[in-house]
Amino acid sequence: MSRKIWDAVVVGAGAAGVFASLRAKECTPELEILVLERSPKALRKVAISGGGRCNVTHSCASLDWLLSCYPRGGPHLEVIFGRFMPEDTVAWFAQEGVALKTEADGRMFPVTDSSATIIDCLLNCAENRGVALRTGVRVKSLTWDPSDEVFNLGVEGERILANKVLLATGGGSQATKWLKDLGHTVIPDIPSLFTFCSEHAVIEGLQGLAVPQTRLRLNFPDHPSLVETYEAEGPFLVTHWGVSGPAVLKLSAFAARTLAAVEYRCELLCDLIPSKSAKELRVFFKQQTSEQQLSTKSPFTSLPKRLWRRLLEEAKIDEKRRWAHLSPSEAERLIQTIKSLVLPIQGKGVFKEEFVTAGGVPLPEMDPYTMESRVVPGLYVAGELLDVDGITGGFNFQNAWATGYLAGEGLSS
Repeated sequence: MSRKIWDAVVVGAGAAGVFASLRAKECTPELEILVLERSPKALRKVAISGGGRCNVTHSCASLDWLLSCYPRGGPHLEVIFGRFMPEDTVAWFAQEGVALKTEADGRMFPVTDSSATIIDCLLNCAENRGVALRTGVRVKSLTWDPSDEVFNLGVEGERILANKVLLATGGGSQATKWLKDLGHTVIPDIPSLFTFCSEHAVIEGLQGLAVPQTRLRLNFPDHPSLVETYEAEGPFLVTHWGVSGPAVLKLSAFAARTLAAVEYRCELLCDLIPSKSAKELRVFFKQQTSEQQLSTKSPFTSLPKRLWRRLLEEAKIDEKRRWAHLSPSEAERLIQTIKSLVLPIQGKGVFKEEFVTAGGVPLPEMDPYTMESRVVPGLYVAGELLDVDGITGGFNFQNAWATGYLAGEGLSS
């Protein structure tokens, strides 16, 4: 009795896995390829990303700048993105009838503002090209027999055989155990892209308040041996449990392992007006001769009035104090508060499903041109299962599209 052996099996019907199957069929239409997904539906993260709009990628034509948006990945990403840039992602979706738009901050979404547009495009392409997709299927084991070079996948009630296998299951999945058993190094997963828990009088009760441009830095006073410097600029948002916004999320990504090591307890130093130096603020305050009370309105458009009044309180300045009577010592306290507000970090925010993890298979163990394992021939890895993660803004999806695209070419060869 002959046994069916698939040309390739993809484990994980997320962005990387589905995109890889499409590229494989583009290269070799007669390829018999099967995609297995544990969840009832494919592309679950695509559905919830970007608040349901799907931040497909980021508008970026510079490879060097793109690489700077990935805390982990290193020089091997240069090869990967050198072969599939964001502009290639845009072109691929345009070819399939999906137009993307660029927002002011560089994030790119479908013009429909609906993740369903991306999901429908990918799944329709899979059906039209003959990709076999099975959802609600849990792969319990993966073994490889070097004698006949066939992969054996154990699922409920059956065995599936394949000449090649792509693992694209995302971070924190059972696939990490299979990879270890097959001889790969797996860096433990930890959260990346998370908010900070903080309690401080300045931000208490101000949830929803935003500052459009800040400069943030992490400080570790309880760990003097830590010499790493983590800084980020961008919008800052006060939440019910602390602080968030692009600048915070970027910090959490680049400092993910250090923050985990200190159990998410440190200090956040906030420069709330990075566009002005302390010297410029001294001159500005000295020039104010109005008899108006300081608390009447914020003198800076970037600082909402509610926050401005809290900053006055933190600097121990009477809100009834008039601008013309502001003393040099009071001005210095206010400048110190604006430029170096210290918020205690007492933990990380709830880990959301759409956020990512840091960890996985190190890129040096993969061929960056095909995403094939250097340890097990015929085994491929793509997406978040690799030790690659980007900051918020479409960069993690770009990693999924790029590594999936290259893995698809590897599967087809």
